[in-house]
This record gives sequence, C-alpha cells and structure tokens, in this order.
Amino acid sequence: MEIFGTQHLIYFIVAVVLMISLTIIIKIFVPKDKMFIVMKAIAGVSLILIIIYRIVVARSRSGTFVDFIPDTFCSMMGFILPIVVLIFKPTSKIFQYAVFSGMIGGVLTLVYPDFLVYFDSILNIHPFTGMLYHTLMFFIFILSLVTGYFVPSFRNWTALPIGLAFMVVFGEFGNSVLNQSNNMYLNAPLIKDTIFTWWFVGILFILLYTIIIQIYEMITLPPKEWSIVKVTKKFKKSKNETEIKE
Repeated sequence: MEIFGTQHLIYFIVAVVLMISLTIIIKIFVPKDKMFIVMKAIAGVSLILIIIYRIVVARSRSGTFVDFIPDTFCSMMGFILPIVVLIFKPTSKIFQYAVFSGMIGGVLTLVYPDFLVYFDSILNIHPFTGMLYHTLMFFIFILSLVTGYFVPSFRNWTALPIGLAFMVVFGEFGNSVLNQSNNMYLNAPLIKDTIFTWWFVGILFILLYTIIIQIYEMITLPPKEWSIVKVTKKFKKSKNETEIKE
C-alpha cells in the first residue's frame, strides 16, 4: 500500500469530512456545560484504540511488554492525550501541552502515515487502529478549540517546551535502557535522508505552536488584549523608563 495511494486518500477525505461534520453538529447541539461528556467519551475511545494498537504492534514483534511500550512520539501521545483529557481540567498546563502535542502527531500521520507501506490494506487491524487513534488526536484538538472547551493561553506557553523535554528524556530511556532503536526519532530523522531531526522538528513545532496561539487570540480577542500587543506596550514602557533615568 502506498502513502498518498488510493486507500490513504480515501481514508483522509472520509476522515476530514467526518471531523468537519461532527464538529458542526456537536457545536450546534451540545451545550457548553455538557461538552466535557463528549470530550471524555472521545478520549476514552482513543485510549482503547491506542491500547489495541500497541498490543498488535507488540504481537507483531517479540510479543514482550517492552514492545508494548511506546517507541514513537505519536504512540506516546496516543496514551498521554486521552489520559489527560479524562483526568485534567482544560485550563491546566498539562492539558495545553497534551492537546497541541496530540494535534501535531495526529495531523502529521494523517498526511504522511509512513507505516502504511508495510501493509496491503488499510483495513488491516494494525494500520487501521493506528490511523484511527491519530485521527482522534487531531479531532480532539479541533473540537476542543471550536467548541471553546479548551482555550489556549500564553500563560501556559511553557507547557509545551517542558513536555517536549520530557519526551526526549523518555526517548533516551527507551533507547538506552529498553534497547529500542530510535525512540522519539532521537537516532535518525523522521523522514530518512532529510533535515527533519528531532530537534529541528521540535523548534518548528514550538514556533507553530506560538503562532497558532497568537492567531487564536487575534480571532477571539480585541486587539488590546492580544499578547503581542501587551508585550510590545510593556517593552516600549520599559524602554521609555530607561531613557528617562538616563
């Protein structure tokens, strides 16, 4: 099966249409104070899917518990995101980290599911559960933003860099202690023979993350409330105070 082949494209189109349709329906018919039920239900399904997926992965390898342990960014977020949605409030720092990290893992795999080349059909339980849990990670991000269940904030900006640092530590543990070959892509680029190493992608992700939060503010807040405006005003005020003292 090819990446960007017929099966992949059909899945992508169907997934996008369903996500858009469900988001509109939920936005219209589910009250905001009941949104937590929908979000936790989706998170529960996503958690079940990643567990099934990792069991399938483990059985396709040596069948040991080590093979069940996540060895990629997406698989790790496949566990972290639904657990965070189920347990934590959407205003917490860890929620912001999980939602954004799950989003990037989900959208990258929807667009470029490199594991599809090992299978003849996307309906095989291995690629199918893999595609589904990645899709739900992206769907959780879109739905939580559109419905207002989650509001990204620059106050929680540090959540992502700290979370990514944790992922690097976990990846190093997997490679060094569990003898996994390329946990979190620390030993080789995400795409072979490219510049997309873990640190390069991490920097791009943090920049994208920052831009998305600022765009969200520009869409939902008046200009005087934008973080970039506040920072600019604070900088100018500090500069003027310095000049006065001199």
